[in-house]
Amino acid sequence: LTLVYLRGLFVDIYGVDATQYASISLEMLTTGEWLEVHHRGEDYLDKPPLHFWLSALSFKILGVSNFAYKLPSFLITILGAYSTYRLGRLWYGREAGRTAALILYSSLGIMLINQDVRTDTIMIGLIAFSCWQLVAFQQSGKWMNLIGAFVGMGLAMLTKGPLGLVLPAAALFTDAALKRDWKSLFRWEWLVGIGIIGVILF
Repeated sequence: LTLVYLRGLFVDIYGVDATQYASISLEMLTTGEWLEVHHRGEDYLDKPPLHFWLSALSFKILGVSNFAYKLPSFLITILGAYSTYRLGRLWYGREAGRTAALILYSSLGIMLINQDVRTDTIMIGLIAFSCWQLVAFQQSGKWMNLIGAFVGMGLAMLTKGPLGLVLPAAALFTDAALKRDWKSLFRWEWLVGIGIIGVILF
């Protein structure tokens, strides 16, 4: 599967969104305007900036190419698959974690959005990471897991807006509802997490 993904890194980008986002990333690199997103000199307000920052940074390090544009999304897809493995392992054991990660990694939809690269590719990986870290925090109480969860959510919001917060929060709520563990939803530590998201968005 990884060989398929790696081969795809060298295929020409296609699709309206992917070509537009690559153009925006290149414009960001060439103009040096990292804090304002432009498309053909005009303000681009449709999407938050993280995808463009990562692609422009990849262009800066590796040169302008299909490979450089797609690489950040592929790396975050690997993070998402690993996070899915760890999340499944926490809840149901090692074999379930492996199966869940394999289902995600072999999904045709995930493979396609690694070719027609758009903001969803990065959002999915970051949300999987956030959910893993949230569950790990619920089980261990470790601050590093709390910080990881809310850093992931903040970065997901910088990729796709409010969905980056809503989807992990919905997963947390659903887990609490299924276990009838309503106390887990009312923890003062969540306020610290909201502060972390605020810092990232600022």
